[in-house]
Amino acid sequence: MGQIREIVDCMYPVENPKDSIIIKEGDVGSLVYVMEEGKVEVTKDGQWLTYMGPGKVFGELAILYNCTRTATVKALTNCRLWAIDRHCFQSIMMRTGLLRHTEHMDFLRSVPTFQGLPEETLSKIADVLEAAHYNCGDYIIRQGARGDTFYIIAKGKVKVTKRNSKSQEEQVIRLLQKGDFFGERALQGEDVRTANIVAADPAGVDCLVIDRESYLQLISTLDNLKQIYEDEEDKAGVDSEYAKLRLSDLTMIATLGVGGFGRVEL
Repeated sequence: MGQIREIVDCMYPVENPKDSIIIKEGDVGSLVYVMEEGKVEVTKDGQWLTYMGPGKVFGELAILYNCTRTATVKALTNCRLWAIDRHCFQSIMMRTGLLRHTEHMDFLRSVPTFQGLPEETLSKIADVLEAAHYNCGDYIIRQGARGDTFYIIAKGKVKVTKRNSKSQEEQVIRLLQKGDFFGERALQGEDVRTANIVAADPAGVDCLVIDRESYLQLISTLDNLKQIYEDEEDKAGVDSEYAKLRLSDLTMIATLGVGGFGRVEL
C-alpha cells in the first residue's frame, strides 16, 4: 500500500479538450495516464481499436520501457486525466524495492535458523523472497498436493493438520508462528505435501515465500535447516511408532521403588 500511495502522490491532473490528441502513435512517450472523466478513442495505423472511459489506464509501456507510442489516443469529450512520468515512477519502484530488501534482511537476521549466515547469503535470499497474505482459515498448503514453494512466517500463526486415514478427519499436530518455516519437505525429495497448513490468526498470516529453484540454490544446503529437518523426521518416526501403543501392550521388567503415592515400575 505504501508503494501505491507514493505513486498516487506523484501523479498530477491533466485537462484535455474535446478532439485533442493525448497520445500520438510513433511519438516518444514518458507519461502514463489514468482517466478520471471523459471518453477517448484508440486507433492504430488509422484503424479504430477501442473506446475507453473513466478508470482506464493507457500509455503504460512508456513508463516501463524507452519506446515510442504504439497507438493514438484522441479525446472524444473534454477529459480529465492523472499522469505520472517515467522518472518519478521508476525512482519510487527503486526506492521501495530497496526498503523491502532491507526489511527482508532485518527479518532474516531475527530468525534463529538464518542467524550467523554471511551477509552475502542473506542478501541473495532477501532478493528472491515474495510476500503473500492469507486470511484466517485459508489453506496455505493442502496435504497430498504437489509442492514447489518454501514458506517463512513473517506475521501471525498457522496450524499444521493431518488427515486421519480411517476417519478422514483432520487432526491438529502443532502450531507454527513468526520465524517458523514450512514446505521444505516437498522440496527435499518428497514430491507431495505431507500435511495441511492452515492460517490460524484472526488478523491473517503474512508469509515470505521462495520458489523451488531459489530454495535449492540458496537454502537447502544450510546446516541448521538440514538438522531441523532430520530432527523432525526422527520425531515423526517415533511418534508414528508409538502413537497406538497401549498400557496393556507393555511388559513389566522390575519394580524401581515404592513410595507413599504408589509404585514405580519399569
